[in-house]
Amino acid sequence: MQTTPCPTAAPRRTLKLGRGMMLVSAAGMLATVLIAYPYAAHFSLGAQIAAHLLLPVAAAIFKLGYVVRLAAHHALGNYAAG
Repeated sequence: MQTTPCPTAAPRRTLKLGRGMMLVSAAGMLATVLIAYPYAAHFSLGAQIAAHLLLPVAAAIFKLGYVVRLAAHHALGNYAAG
């Protein structure tokens, strides 16, 4: 006997993925800002340069996570999600 998968299982997984991407990238942005600016004296020049370079990368991942989350809401029929 073959069972059919739940039609909302994939969008719910995608929703979790989008939220996870946003959470991890927000933590990354916070870390890079702290390393690059207020605590810069405690880090080497290479670490500061890496933090400055990784800040827009983390922001881009946050934006992608937001788009993934919106796509999942759309697939679930929640068109008012923002």
